[in-house]
Amino acid sequence: MLYPALENLTTDSVNRYKLVIATAKCARHVTQKANEAKEVTDSRKDHDRFGKDLKIEVTADAANDKAVSVAIGRIANGEYKIIKD
Repeated sequence: MLYPALENLTTDSVNRYKLVIATAKCARHVTQKANEAKEVTDSRKDHDRFGKDLKIEVTADAANDKAVSVAIGRIANGEYKIIKD
């Protein structure tokens, strides 16, 4: 089940189509940032001469949840805005 409910995310100016497109774009951005952080950590690990474990600096929500869930949460919280036409 989707939380928050679809009715809470849609308004007169934001229909389901716009919500789906915005969620997909935000999820793609979340995935890209997580991949970039992983690449940086992997490159540092290759150059670390002591072999210490380095942690990926990713936000807590992006570390444990799937990208679509993170995107929906960001849209619901207002961190990611849907531009009205």
